[in-house]
Amino acid sequence: MPRSIPALVTPALLKWARERAGLKLEAAGDRSGFHPTTLEEWEAGNEVPTIAQARKLGEVYKRPLAVFFLPEPPRDFDPQREFRRLPGLTLEKESVELRNALRQALYRRQAALEIYEQLGEAPQRLQATADPRENPEEVGARIRSLLKISWENQIEWSSANAALNEWRAAIESLGILVFQTGDVSLSEMRGTSITHAPLPVILLNSSDAAHARIFTMLHEFAHILLTNGGHESSSMASRPKPEDQLLERISNRFASAALLPRAEFLSELSNYPDAFVGDDETLRRVANRIKASPEAILRRLVSLQRVPSSLYRVKRNQWQTRTWYAPTPTGGGPPIEVRVIASAGRPFVSLVIDAYKRHLVSSADLPDYLGVQLKYLDRVARQLVPGAATSR
Repeated sequence: MPRSIPALVTPALLKWARERAGLKLEAAGDRSGFHPTTLEEWEAGNEVPTIAQARKLGEVYKRPLAVFFLPEPPRDFDPQREFRRLPGLTLEKESVELRNALRQALYRRQAALEIYEQLGEAPQRLQATADPRENPEEVGARIRSLLKISWENQIEWSSANAALNEWRAAIESLGILVFQTGDVSLSEMRGTSITHAPLPVILLNSSDAAHARIFTMLHEFAHILLTNGGHESSSMASRPKPEDQLLERISNRFASAALLPRAEFLSELSNYPDAFVGDDETLRRVANRIKASPEAILRRLVSLQRVPSSLYRVKRNQWQTRTWYAPTPTGGGPPIEVRVIASAGRPFVSLVIDAYKRHLVSSADLPDYLGVQLKYLDRVARQLVPGAATSR
């Protein structure tokens, strides 16, 4: 039976993977179901786990099974080096869940780059740039042009989830990978990005409302354009530079101008005068129509000097306790094929399946790349057919 096959792993790699996941023996035992003493014996090389047991550790530590067979630890993910500083995150105090989500995003990006290399193809590169000194309205219009999304498109979309899918597909079409994770607290991360080409990555928190994820995605897209223009936030390891907060504010302005273009937005709002005094029901109706959160709508009105900032602050404090636009839990959640594509994105999933069909990716690699076993691959492939819903 497969469960009895010993995994001739490098013991030091087991300890390395656990420690890099930020887990002590007791916590690793709780998550894996193995006694801490057993884990300690495996790490010391006194006992050997089975293949099934090693794979379980890989799931807990967010590592591919193959990594345990390496002679020495690979160059590892370092959030302080790879990612710009996340708001409110203290150096080296990120949660295990955040570390794992960022590591998985980097792992998938690297896997995609390797697959492209095996295919003898070069990934698409986005050449567009942005500069912090530019007029936000002009950058917002440029983003719309790049993504080929009109105001009419935005109004016609049936729901915020449909809008999220459309914005995501447009961004992905430019050679950007958009991943989602639901394991990280919203208080720690709503989104972040790997801004360097090739294959920049935007990582969204799927626990957030669809309206909010759209804005976050455009904010991170703005960071990618700024990086292309030579304006990059400092790494988490270094002391934050004064321009870091400036780039955050600029990215918000660019995203807001893209999501809510001035002329079209104000024309639409002229039909809803109560929105200018912060009426909740009116803002809710506008949000549903234009697929933007009430907060984004009111913040945009502030930036356009149509409402006082004091009103925005009051309403924002009230909204902190509201869950109008939080994702609605459904019994049991969506089927696995929807979860896979919502998490990894259509371009990445399509790339992996294509590589598998060309025998460049093995069936053993699929759980590491997609988080799905081979028996579900046909269902995932069918879900890639245009028109299949993948929002979550």
